[in-house]
Amino acid sequence: MNKEVFCWGMYDLANTIFSALFVTFFFPLYIKQYLGGNELQLGLVFGLSMLAVGIIVPFIGAWSDHLGRRMPFIIFFTITCCFFTGIVALASLKLALLFGFLANFSYHAALTTYNALLPTIAQKQNLGKVSGIGVALGYLGTIIALLIAGVILTYFGWETQMGTQSIFAATALLFLLFSLVTFFGIHEKKSAMRGMHLIHSLHEVKKTITRFSHHKKIASFLLAMFFLTNAIFAVIIFLFPFAREQVHITVKMFFVLYTLQALAAAIGSLLAGKLVDSYGAKKVLQLAAGTWLAVIILLLFFPTLPVFFITGLFGGAALGAIWTAQRPQLLLMVHRAHVGQFFGFLELSGKFSGILAMAFGALAHFLNYQAALVLLVVSFLVGLYFLEKV
Repeated sequence: MNKEVFCWGMYDLANTIFSALFVTFFFPLYIKQYLGGNELQLGLVFGLSMLAVGIIVPFIGAWSDHLGRRMPFIIFFTITCCFFTGIVALASLKLALLFGFLANFSYHAALTTYNALLPTIAQKQNLGKVSGIGVALGYLGTIIALLIAGVILTYFGWETQMGTQSIFAATALLFLLFSLVTFFGIHEKKSAMRGMHLIHSLHEVKKTITRFSHHKKIASFLLAMFFLTNAIFAVIIFLFPFAREQVHITVKMFFVLYTLQALAAAIGSLLAGKLVDSYGAKKVLQLAAGTWLAVIILLLFFPTLPVFFITGLFGGAALGAIWTAQRPQLLLMVHRAHVGQFFGFLELSGKFSGILAMAFGALAHFLNYQAALVLLVVSFLVGLYFLEKV
């Protein structure tokens, strides 16, 4: 692993800390248990923020393409995310929901621009390997975050409001500290900024949209990822609330299970990277999506602790595989000069997952989790249908 690949992959490590501690775990716990919120509000926060990212980020991607630089965008949105993450613990319910919206928006905006760095870091023949290294480092970040959070909770209390609040500042600090490796380790060529860059970016996105009839395979891929990542993001957001209510799992027990899931995801990422380079990204995506479909069906009919434990390991490995394979698949389909813009459209397809997150939250709140899981089964099936057309 060369220095640039390591510095690039360290951002995967950094941002997964936010995903694990904020999105999956402590923000839902804090909103529901200590501020009196519910699944519908969580679905709206994450859903609307991802929807906003999906609409805005293609323009950011086109702007970064035109500038030929990604790092200024990554740095700005990372710092913004860390700021709002850190102050959530100081807020009332309404403000906490707003800060959660802004933190999640900034996280995904930075992540999209970061993905567009991949073709400058890796060669065509090892895209899968480098992408897998990044995702694996990401899940190493999850393990580091859980260990540090475990120490903090042991001191402040595992089931206390003070313990939960302290995690938000720790998450922001860890995200920023590990991101510094990427900020200072990736050196892009300087380019003179002109005043018309944003307007030019708007025209580029408009031009791409009008020509989408010429990109049928890419459109099928984006539709496939829309339905697959929709379902996966809903799982990520509601994993802990589901475990809390359906499996009656404690915070400490979930920590152990989530650590094992992260290990499985790291292994799945590295294995998927090799499989992508050997057999192609599409086949890896199909295998991973099929695994997730089986996981959701099992949880639908057998919501027990042993099943949750076993499916969590397989789901973790499949999750790492999907994040590893989707980047190389898109890069094989688009021209390098427009990679940032098309990663923006990939983000658009994924972040309209806000619609499914909101629907999942509404079903869980007004009906039950079983009805919400049926929605995920349908989403995975439709995703696999469009993936077959790629």
